[in-house]
Amino acid sequence: MQNTPLLKVIDQFGVKRTFPLSKSEFTIGRRVENDLQVMSNSVSRYHGAIVREQGDYYLVDKGSKTGLFINNEKVERGVLHHLDRIRLGGADDYDIQFIVPEYEAPRSSGDALSGIHSAINAAEELKNLARYVEVNQAFKFSLSPEDVLRLIVDAAVELGSAERGVILLKNKTGELEFKVARDGGKKDVPRKDFSLSTSAVKEVLRKNKTVVVNEDDHHSFEVGHSVAFLKLRTIICVPLHRFQMRANMEMTSMLQQELIGVLYLHSSKVTAGLSYSSRSLLESLAFEASKCLENVRLMHEEQEKQKLEREIELARDVQVALLPAGFIESNLYELAAESIPCRHVGGDFYDFMTLPGGRLVLTLADVSGKGISAALLASLAQGVIDAQFLAGHSPAEVLGNLNRVIVNRSDANRFITMFSAVLDTDGTFNWVNAGHNPPMLVRDGGEIELLTTGSLILGAFDFAGYDDSHIKLNSGDVFFSFSDGVTEAVNSHGELFGEDRLLALLKSSVKQTANEIKDRVLKEVLSFTRGLPQGDDITVVALKVK
Repeated sequence: MQNTPLLKVIDQFGVKRTFPLSKSEFTIGRRVENDLQVMSNSVSRYHGAIVREQGDYYLVDKGSKTGLFINNEKVERGVLHHLDRIRLGGADDYDIQFIVPEYEAPRSSGDALSGIHSAINAAEELKNLARYVEVNQAFKFSLSPEDVLRLIVDAAVELGSAERGVILLKNKTGELEFKVARDGGKKDVPRKDFSLSTSAVKEVLRKNKTVVVNEDDHHSFEVGHSVAFLKLRTIICVPLHRFQMRANMEMTSMLQQELIGVLYLHSSKVTAGLSYSSRSLLESLAFEASKCLENVRLMHEEQEKQKLEREIELARDVQVALLPAGFIESNLYELAAESIPCRHVGGDFYDFMTLPGGRLVLTLADVSGKGISAALLASLAQGVIDAQFLAGHSPAEVLGNLNRVIVNRSDANRFITMFSAVLDTDGTFNWVNAGHNPPMLVRDGGEIELLTTGSLILGAFDFAGYDDSHIKLNSGDVFFSFSDGVTEAVNSHGELFGEDRLLALLKSSVKQTANEIKDRVLKEVLSFTRGLPQGDDITVVALKVK
């Protein structure tokens, strides 16, 4: 009977392996499902195959990018002969040779027997080490996490001389869930077709160390009925750990390991006892699996973080688009404003609009909390304010209606402080202050007035009432409104910018334009903090009457 041809392979590490070509199609490529997996990014996932047809063997290209070669001649489909050398384009560090055993010169029985006993153990250990090195190299190539886990299980099945293997992982409730299962033929095993010994798994979870069960061995735990029912004679179960690290000033120390799952192998045959090195390699494989899973978790967290950052950036763009122009000028006034959020999106907002007849509406508000939720409430309030003023309501009526909307529409812990006013063409200034920092009115002669009332913040009580206040603005007067991020800005010494510093700054700037006043205040605040991150948004509105 004709002997089955072989494929002799020497990989990039110099490790020799032999594959019998007993299948009708022997696949070669980068994917773990291939019969010969070649670790090289220049090799296609399904690069080629050796196909048996009517006793002959053909090398067939499966649409690879870099081609297949027989004795350095490129082929799409070529017949193989004894001692032909196969090369995969881009994988020159692999030596692959087609061998027909019947053409090999036989060795004398004496020579064979004298060498085989002395070499068999070393050959087995070398083979196991080669598999471990192969798995380690997989992390350098563009394999998916699922492929890497398949490769780990395949290598574990081979190292443990098992028939099947599976990786089980703990879910959020601490229960083990099926992740990847493979058989000795490097094929996926569906969950419904994989049964295992729960007693061995429980023992690993209890001891947090490797458990090996052979039929004839004595064990420190009771083997369950599933072992007999499944006719299992060998079980190997290795814990998977996650190691968390912490750093201190002088060193990095490892925290207690966390058990996250198990690598489970079994066979219906009694296998030789695991050698120390094989057991160590299996545990090392389990560690590689743990690292792979941790990398997947970190990658998922990074993807979620990037997604959130994109959403926040979009929210910021929307918020900026909703704000009016930062500078407005008419024949009656100059108006300048700017907001610097402490995060990507902030809870402060300002709004300007011109009503029929030339009247100016200006609003500055501060929403409790920061981030997206505060920005959403600010957008809601901004829309209500615009609609109410366009409907002809006074500042007191607008804030009263807005208060009821916020009470009914937002969370109980969401509030808004707000200053809103209408400037008429004759200089009449009608305003309401709902718990906001009192704006500062600096007269042309240097006198200072604080615009404050005892009105409640918005969103606290639905019965809160608001009343209009009136004042006259004259030529040269400066109105300045701000959020508490200005006066509560803090420097490296823990000092606050404060109202006194702001008042002195405004008095010395009363002759400047609105834009110059706005820029000067922001410059002084930022210089005061010297780049120290702030805990609140900084928003200013400067109005200069011509």
